Amino acid sequence: MHERKNNKNPAKSYSAESKKGIITPLDRDDIEDIAHLSQKYFPRSKEVSIQYLKKTLCDLYFNGTDSQPNVTSLVSRSKENSINGFLGVTTQTFFYKKKEITVANCHHLMATDEARSQLIPIKMLQKFISGPQELSFSDGSAKAMHLFWKRFGGGESSVIESIYYKIPLRPVSFAMRPLLGKMNRPLSTLVSASAAGIDKVAGALRIPMFYRNKPGVQLKKLTSILLLEGLQNIQSKYSIFPSYDQSKIEHLFKLLNNEKRYGTFYKIAVLEHEKIVGWFIYYAKKGGVCEVLQAISLPGKEEILFDMITWHAFSCGGVELSGRLMAHHLQTSFTSKAICIPARMWTLIHSSNKELKHDIQTGNAFLTRFEGDLWLL
Repeated sequence: MHERKNNKNPAKSYSAESKKGIITPLDRDDIEDIAHLSQKYFPRSKEVSIQYLKKTLCDLYFNGTDSQPNVTSLVSRSKENSINGFLGVTTQTFFYKKKEITVANCHHLMATDEARSQLIPIKMLQKFISGPQELSFSDGSAKAMHLFWKRFGGGESSVIESIYYKIPLRPVSFAMRPLLGKMNRPLSTLVSASAAGIDKVAGALRIPMFYRNKPGVQLKKLTSILLLEGLQNIQSKYSIFPSYDQSKIEHLFKLLNNEKRYGTFYKIAVLEHEKIVGWFIYYAKKGGVCEVLQAISLPGKEEILFDMITWHAFSCGGVELSGRLMAHHLQTSFTSKAICIPARMWTLIHSSNKELKHDIQTGNAFLTRFEGDLWLL
């Protein structure tokens, strides 16, 4: 990692010297170091430039519309004053039983070998959890984070928010995907092309498993105004619900649209009689996995939503549609026509409010990947 630049902000209340060897809030001068740290520890970050990462970090942690000054991202510095650890934190206002609460989401935990030997990840996690927010959570967490969270942070996993679904769109290619990584490149290319060919022929013959008809409902680009209308229509169904405004939604849409590693970003409204009855926000990737960030419908319209999102992803050339299950997806095609995987990744929660935790564990929280980790690093 390159040498850390001197602090250029004379208005800081503490000097660079005083920050050595401690955990402090992230400031703008840290961004370039965090970008390099990300490329070192996150394989997907190596696919984009340092400039892209720097801009994304600034947009995510400094240019958001709902930041709380007392709940911030954290960095750890060695005695030599180089950054050796980072924990990203974003905040959002939620309504809990009609009262506003602060919800903090942590992600992108990274640390050098030296920092891990000093238990820096655990210390940063404990510092984050001890903050003033009413609810802390971590979305899409790996096994190591799950262990830290429960053992050292005193939190718990949300079972219902940790179930993921996989929907085969092109069955032969879908079945071959787990095997391709075990083959050498020429063989995997041959097998992949053969599987795609079988799927294409079967689709042309309109064999049901290999072909999807377009449902007879209207699709329209999901604008921030339409999304707010849809959210308002379902808010009464949940006791814990995010507070959105037009500027915050447009900020998130811009961040997600700039991300190209996961495919083409789509945000689609499903209409009946000119009224929104559902919507989906996802990445479509030709020949790959289409990742769903949010797929929501009005009660009773779940099958229409399922048919629409699977047809759209199929039309975009996707092999698989993947997302996180929500309580209202249960006993619909999102479970009966999908492969459900408990604990593929973990949604972790922490709160001193037992009633709040109980409402999350029983499916009364509106908590999607759109509010969670957006995988931007």
